[in-house]
Amino acid sequence: MVGTNRISAVLVSTDLERSQAFYEDKVGLTLSPETIKNHLVFDCGHGTTLLIYGRPAGNLADHTQVRFWSTDIAKDVAELVARGIEFDDYDTPTFKTVDHVATSAGIGRSAWFKDPDGNTIAIFQPE
Repeated sequence: MVGTNRISAVLVSTDLERSQAFYEDKVGLTLSPETIKNHLVFDCGHGTTLLIYGRPAGNLADHTQVRFWSTDIAKDVAELVARGIEFDDYDTPTFKTVDHVATSAGIGRSAWFKDPDGNTIAIFQPE
């Protein structure tokens, strides 16, 4: 049954070399030997992968496309900031980030950044 198979998050990129450098150097992922032409496959935790494929510029989604789970979001955010990642910050009446992290009661803590193609990536620590 597919529910027990491994999964990949999938993003698109208009420049695979730039994306590879970003995800290796800034995010700290390792390129998988499963990578094929016009694709990047990065190994992630627990057998999961991030797949990025090349395609011409077009409309990208404006919601979170990939979520990395965390057990210590403050530490993970600090590490990514040290690697040059710029996080999205929010200050609205119902939603505010402090040190790049938003806390949602009963859900957890989240932080968001964009990759070079504008894909929204989240770090999430459940309560």
